[in-house]
Amino acid sequence: VDVANAISVRNALDTVARQVDSIDCVVNTASVLYKEPLAHMSYEQIEEAIDINYKGMVNVAKEAFPYLEKSRGQLVFYTSSSYTRGRMSYSIYSSTKCATVNFVQALAEEWGGFGIRVNCVNPERTKTPMRVKNFGVEPDDTLLKSVDVAVVTVKLLISDLTGQVIDVKLKSI
Repeated sequence: VDVANAISVRNALDTVARQVDSIDCVVNTASVLYKEPLAHMSYEQIEEAIDINYKGMVNVAKEAFPYLEKSRGQLVFYTSSSYTRGRMSYSIYSSTKCATVNFVQALAEEWGGFGIRVNCVNPERTKTPMRVKNFGVEPDDTLLKSVDVAVVTVKLLISDLTGQVIDVKLKSI
């Protein structure tokens, strides 16, 4: 699904809705990081990062709303520890991840009356293709495994929490 394209998101949700009785949760993990100083980034890279990391999040939320309202379900996004402090060479990524947290908190309040829960998972450094692309190969024992983050996400999905940022740290797994 191209989350930067609202029609793509709408079509994907419509396809799922035709196959299942109810869409109880929507989880958006889409994100892109260009680890470069802003002055060296092309406008195309900047636009792509904003379109996927921010606009994509908005598209997923807006298109998921009718399904989640019907099921009184949950929407989950992912942020990064970069949301707490802008980092050199990834200003666009850091700022979009900060926006993710604010967006989640706002929607949790906005959609609470509809019975929709909205939360955010904040995994510590995790071994993903995006991480390897930007930081190279790192010792496995210094990174979270994707499966560990997925387990925490599933636990969040079956909880009653809303408006929360759930930190996932290597030492807590």
